[in-house]
Amino acid sequence: MPRRRSDKGPWFWRGMIALMLGVVFALFAVVAFNQPPSLMADSSCRMDRKDPAHTIILIDQSDPFNPNDLDWVYEFVDAEARALPKYGRLTVMTPNAASPYDPKLVYYACSSGSAAEANPIFQNPKMIEQTWQTQFYAPLLENVEAALTIADRADFQAGETNRRIVLVSDLMQHSEGFSFYRLGADYEAYLDSDLAKMSPALENVDVVARIVPRQIYDLPMADVKAFWRAYFSEAGADYGSVN
Repeated sequence: MPRRRSDKGPWFWRGMIALMLGVVFALFAVVAFNQPPSLMADSSCRMDRKDPAHTIILIDQSDPFNPNDLDWVYEFVDAEARALPKYGRLTVMTPNAASPYDPKLVYYACSSGSAAEANPIFQNPKMIEQTWQTQFYAPLLENVEAALTIADRADFQAGETNRRIVLVSDLMQHSEGFSFYRLGADYEAYLDSDLAKMSPALENVDVVARIVPRQIYDLPMADVKAFWRAYFSEAGADYGSVN
């Protein structure tokens, strides 16, 4: 019996070969675009310093926190850490009484990415979460706890995007240059002080105040909030308080 000839001509097979080659090249392209950038060994931050976001948490311990304050501090630290995109930088600082414009660095690192951002085709979400917990989140909580018990940065300049400062404080300004306890939350009086000559430049920075709850405040909180709203507005920041 004569062999039956295939109805598929040479153009069909050429098309199939082209399709297979296209699939192979597409897979190579996907892998290439998903290659991670080079990272710094100590912080997991990008070596090219192209941080997709940067959040600074400034913890004010001039008046020590009560034990009851700690839970809500950890809650918002958790929220800020989880909100960061992959390779987003988180910096924790505390004020320096000896030099108000030179805060002390407590901790900084970049997020390795949460499981929610993992690509299940190329990544294991469980391993991504474990890496995030051990390399980024656990050291963050350890250093925040240390800060609780006891913006003039090169990586936070106007050319950077998605900059955010979170203030953890009772917002009661008290220093040699200007003190609420002497002059009240009087912004006009502050403008006449020497401290006003060193106002920071915070254009397009998102500043959020997480106000430490106190049973008794020395000044009306409405006046304190109004002072800081004027202060940060003058500095060019987008300011808001959440409590």
